[in-house]
Amino acid sequence: MSIISKVLYRINIAGGIIVEGKFNKSTKNSKKINEQTLFRILKINEKSEFGKKFNFRSIKSVEQYKNQVPLGEYKDYESYILRMVNGEENVLTSDHIKYFGHTSGTTGKQKLIPATKRSRRICLKYMAILINKFSYNNFKEQWNYGKGLMIADIVTATYTKDKVPICSATSGGMKGIKNVIGYLYTSPIEVMKIKDKEEALYLHLLFALEEEKLLYIGGTFISSILDLFRVLEERYEELVQDIRNGSINKNLKIDDDIRKLLSRKISPNRERAIKLQSEFQKGFKGIARRVWKSLAYIATVTGGNFSIYNSSVNFYTDSIPIYSAAYGCTEAMIGINPYVDKIRYVIVPDTAYYEFIPVDFVGNKTFEISELELGKSYEVAVTNYAGLYRYKIGDVVRVVGFYNNSPEIEFLYRKNQILNMVAEKTNEDQLTTAVKNTIRILKLNLTDYTTAPDISVTPGRYIFYFEFWNDIPMSKIKTIEDILDNELRKSNLAYDRARSNRRLQSVKVEVLRANTFSKVKDFLFKKGVSKNQIKIPRVLIKNEEILSIISSNSLASKKYRNVI
Repeated sequence: MSIISKVLYRINIAGGIIVEGKFNKSTKNSKKINEQTLFRILKINEKSEFGKKFNFRSIKSVEQYKNQVPLGEYKDYESYILRMVNGEENVLTSDHIKYFGHTSGTTGKQKLIPATKRSRRICLKYMAILINKFSYNNFKEQWNYGKGLMIADIVTATYTKDKVPICSATSGGMKGIKNVIGYLYTSPIEVMKIKDKEEALYLHLLFALEEEKLLYIGGTFISSILDLFRVLEERYEELVQDIRNGSINKNLKIDDDIRKLLSRKISPNRERAIKLQSEFQKGFKGIARRVWKSLAYIATVTGGNFSIYNSSVNFYTDSIPIYSAAYGCTEAMIGINPYVDKIRYVIVPDTAYYEFIPVDFVGNKTFEISELELGKSYEVAVTNYAGLYRYKIGDVVRVVGFYNNSPEIEFLYRKNQILNMVAEKTNEDQLTTAVKNTIRILKLNLTDYTTAPDISVTPGRYIFYFEFWNDIPMSKIKTIEDILDNELRKSNLAYDRARSNRRLQSVKVEVLRANTFSKVKDFLFKKGVSKNQIKIPRVLIKNEEILSIISSNSLASKKYRNVI
């Protein structure tokens, strides 16, 4: 830990005290602050083409805004955004576009979302300052001002003709702090420029393993944390050799310029190599605690459909706390989690203006931040600083509490990730619950899964595509199917009724070859998805190319190709 690193951390925590105070004040006045945010956004953008079209200048109340501006989805904004990509200014927003964030595209068409300097600055004070302060609050007794292993990148997928970057939101955020990356994280900035995911993970590990006082491991999603530990288990011998020799593995497929720069930042460390080798030879259960004695927590998004990875990560970490710090998307930073022992997010009133649509509600009525009810589920719409107005992001959340006067929410599912063959509407949350219970009951070691509706039989059924970490006897598949179907009936009563009425038949399980989901991730990466933002879609309906990869890697002799 350098003096500069420690000073930066202390400055960050001091700044966090100020931001935390403002956060507490704003959540006590969430309705007022959120409405002020709306009118600030309208004022900034009233001279944009969109602002003139809907006469932002005339809007004097929230009700007038809702009556004057329609609820929208990406298709309603796509033509405007494409004009902005082609260089037009003052279209959706009067601010200059800093970059276009591309969504993961794992559940459908990849979208381009504008980001401005103002929208990034508002997000940054929470993502870079308040999250660190809440981390400090929760882990104060273990805090050593050590660096973190941060699985992130600053890779730009491409540029517009006017040289505006097109990249993931996380990459755009990391570029904003590129000058301090070397002081906060173990990985040199050159590692974050590497496109190949496995090669980047190897190098993240190489530099982190040299840092004995590592404070935390961070990544966008918990699936990337699991990938990191699996690379560690598979390639530990090479890593130990590189640490012993102070070298960069000659088999890594990286640019020569990056190799030279990284080679200058590593020195032989025989003593550390011997200690690491000794721990690796004992096995990989709890390996994180053994090689990093000061490791306090894992910082990553989990919960919802990501929770299937938790048990596998816990195997490697000996259940080090997993802190799911924030809930956001390319369109907006929505919520911050003050708690390490709960996965729930306090809606931040000043990052965007929020509207909430009750699930299964008929009509266009929306509710404000102050009108939400405990236990109710809502679809989220945002008006943000970068040119999206009453924009439905497609997420469904549930209110689980209140922090001062601001709702605490948990993420449930994406609206387009639903199996709905006979109006049963089985969502991501229900699928994940059934899968988690099944693997717990049968003590299965699941790598990943996805599903698809199957109409090759009558009545129809769900196919679950499972990849396991170890071999599964084919004789066990029927047991998995029976338990999974029973758990699914318990998680979704509408599915249970459909099964009882024989409108659906029992689920079918297809076991996949090893590394099938790695092939899916490679495919998504080649499409331009950031390697750290890749999410496996839980429902394959419009993802024909992914379904082709999945079905071609099934171990079953019969392929079920006639899917919706």
